[in-house]
Amino acid sequence: MDMIVDGARASATSRAGAWAKPMDVRVEGLVKQFERTPALHGVDLDVPGGELVALLGPSGSGKTTLLRIVAGLDFPTSGRIFFGGEDALAKSVQARNVGFVFQHYALFRHMTVHDNIAFGLTVRERSRRPAKAAIRARVEELLELVQLAGYGKRYPMQLSGGQRQRIALARALAIEPQVLLLDEPFGALDAKVRKDLRRWLREIHERTGHTTLFVTHDQDEAMELADRIVVMRDGRIEQVGSPEDIYERPATPFVFDFVGQSVRLPVDVKDGVASLDGIPVARLPEPRPDGKALLFARHDDVSLSGPGATGIPGRVVSVRRGAGHRIIDLALGAEGHRAELTVRGGDPFGPGEPVTLGVRAFRLYAA
Repeated sequence: MDMIVDGARASATSRAGAWAKPMDVRVEGLVKQFERTPALHGVDLDVPGGELVALLGPSGSGKTTLLRIVAGLDFPTSGRIFFGGEDALAKSVQARNVGFVFQHYALFRHMTVHDNIAFGLTVRERSRRPAKAAIRARVEELLELVQLAGYGKRYPMQLSGGQRQRIALARALAIEPQVLLLDEPFGALDAKVRKDLRRWLREIHERTGHTTLFVTHDQDEAMELADRIVVMRDGRIEQVGSPEDIYERPATPFVFDFVGQSVRLPVDVKDGVASLDGIPVARLPEPRPDGKALLFARHDDVSLSGPGATGIPGRVVSVRRGAGHRIIDLALGAEGHRAELTVRGGDPFGPGEPVTLGVRAFRLYAA
């Protein structure tokens, strides 16, 4: 399927202004029902032209369904999508001017790298098809852009996973889409390659200025790449904001727990003090009604000390080794509430040892 349509004859090394003008994307009340299973529940989203937006959430949150509907690969049960001021649902896949990059590359194995990148141009109707020389020039420009100049005669099976994904992106960019969509583009790659490609994709975005939506379940990937993050859960949007907003000011307990490492404890609030099993945890900075609440704290905002220190008494259940850190499983308070804490450096406490958890900063949500 030709997912990548029309575009200007820009040099791959030129500034963003030479590329196709980025398109605003607006989603209104989008609902998707698979038989009796709802996948999207009235989703509303505005993406300004030229913005790079991450759709972040666990499996089953609806992020890929939303991306496929924007692309035209699926259809909503109800709702509307606008590209600029035009109704995108009234347009064919080709007419939406969308580039799509799949997780598993979707390259044609029997075609060379050059022919894969050129595919969207060569299948156009004759009246809109560039001359062969122009197509060759466009492919060479894109190979330079994705840092694979000279690879045009190779076949996909002769490339590494990271190189194949670069070719997949070059193919999506070949006809300069006004909207670029990426579905877990680094999910099939190892951790080192993913990290390198994140930086590279951000640089590509800065140079081309495409309106970009990409799906990921990797919070680090979203935080590093995106201008804004859309956190999704069970077919709904939990919060939209900058990476700083999402991390520093999470709107819901789910966002706090899903983005960043955190400790979650059920507490009772009385007279401005949050307590766990009758043990004072923290004094509240502002008035709050008495009752049950959920206390969340980032790992950077808690400390682990020996017995007798100020904080919540507990014990170490187990210690697991990570790359440059230890993961400590704790049982806290009289009820043995479980919490997990990542500790870097130093000698961690061993299993069975008594400890005290101190909380320096936190956020409370209704239980």
